Amino acid sequence: MFKHILSSLLLICLVTAQAIGQSGIPSKPSPPRLVNNLSKEMPYFLSQPEIEALEAKLTAFERETSNQITVVIVDDLAGFEPWEYATEIGDQWQVGQAKEDNGIVILIKPTGGKGERKYFIAIGRGLEGKIPDVTARRIEEKELVPNFKNGNYYLGIDKTVDAL
Repeated sequence: MFKHILSSLLLICLVTAQAIGQSGIPSKPSPPRLVNNLSKEMPYFLSQPEIEALEAKLTAFERETSNQITVVIVDDLAGFEPWEYATEIGDQWQVGQAKEDNGIVILIKPTGGKGERKYFIAIGRGLEGKIPDVTARRIEEKELVPNFKNGNYYLGIDKTVDAL
């Protein structure tokens, strides 16, 4: 009896912890898109023509390689570290093919003061051999960050996508 109660309590704790851990991750947009500006503070982070150009590039990339890259722009990381948030989006939104785990999430949090703006490239396990974490970090530092510092947001994302 005691084991049954203990098992039930453990199960309830695990389910609750999982639900709490997933809170704050936005639902996958419907219809699905590859460029997702979910920012309320910076709704014009990218212009509509820039979004359309990136969307076309990412769609072509997916069609040619079967790998999928999704760009997600948010105001808040809901208490997650950037790598956790990007990884959760990749998992919950099912970026890439589930069997191949070949999705990439480019996470951008452009809001907040100095030190509060964040970014991260999350690579699915199926692509880690081709794009290890050190390579993703180098792409962030060479393509994304310098362009963002100069206010060239589209160029930073575009060059990051090209490098990936």
